[in-house]
Amino acid sequence: MTEYRSSPHSRREFLSAGAALFATPACAERRAPAVGVRAVATDEADELDAAYERLAARFPDASVHAANHAPMVAEALSVLGRAGAIAPWLDGSLGEFQRAPETGERVDPADWRATLGHNSGFAAWQALFLGELAHDDWQLVLRRWVPRLAPGLAGAATHGLIRTGHGARALVARDNAVRRRELATGLAYWAITYQELPWNGIEAPEPSVEAAFAKLEPRLPAVQPPGGNFVAGLSSLSETPSFQSAAGRIDTRDPLRTLSEMSTHFAHVFLCNPERRIAFTHSLTAPSALRLLAPHLDEETVRVGVRYAWQAAAGLYVVYGDPRRGAPAERALLERDALVQRAIDSGDAHAIKLSEAALREHALTHDSTPLRAAQDLVESLS
Repeated sequence: MTEYRSSPHSRREFLSAGAALFATPACAERRAPAVGVRAVATDEADELDAAYERLAARFPDASVHAANHAPMVAEALSVLGRAGAIAPWLDGSLGEFQRAPETGERVDPADWRATLGHNSGFAAWQALFLGELAHDDWQLVLRRWVPRLAPGLAGAATHGLIRTGHGARALVARDNAVRRRELATGLAYWAITYQELPWNGIEAPEPSVEAAFAKLEPRLPAVQPPGGNFVAGLSSLSETPSFQSAAGRIDTRDPLRTLSEMSTHFAHVFLCNPERRIAFTHSLTAPSALRLLAPHLDEETVRVGVRYAWQAAAGLYVVYGDPRRGAPAERALLERDALVQRAIDSGDAHAIKLSEAALREHALTHDSTPLRAAQDLVESLS
């Protein structure tokens, strides 16, 4: 595995690089220019807004998971400078959907815990967040809710966190009603898919991600992963006593460095587990999405988020990782534009999102392992 190298950028630049494109006027004074992130032209921003308008008509859906990848892919394509690919991708990817009955209900902010983790509450959660975002600074809404939702970010294979991160970055570039609606939808998705993983509450941090990872006890080859989706897989960790202490082993004192170590280490895990590429895609894209949220959160919330992002990625490894496998031989890396085009040509949502995240992580750490993971995924889909 390629050795992690510290970024030469300042902490403020490090945050800004993950956050995204342009600062809104209200935030411009306190955010440094983005590092390694291209600006989005007006026509590209319009393409993303058009996609969000199109997707907003799909919610609430009888299946809240329908089209969940679509807004994340659209935002990633916009950031990659491929906004022209958004509409064709949506044309080929959006299937039929059934609109659920409208609801006038809204989650009671005084009793929000009671409705966490229930798919049937999507519309009520969305209504709550739409109401808050109509009156409050969107960053204030994030600071209010991310600490509450962070312990359950493993739900739906971390898609609530990932969608929220993409939505926040879109608002940094342009603050308008349709983008606030997307952020509300991402937060609502996070709330209804909320899933806590077991932790005994003991903090015994190891000096690095690699050291914390070495203490994990994967269940393979003795225990095969359960059937069903990743929710079932992660739920089975309640029957794995050795996992109880995993969350406490991560060092969160320098959360941004820990996120970088995670991106490198779990990219290596991805490469060692080709049968489980999609599972380990989320062990990269989830921490990378937390990086997108970090500039809008207080430092304690970022540390809490890092702990639970590590726990989710570690949980995926314990359930699905095979310690008998080694990484494949390194191949020549594709150029950036070739990687992006291959991801688009694949039509695969995970390939597009992973490629964007890998390029962003590489720009910060200069470690090629995430790029190798993204290339492995797009080539496997060819």
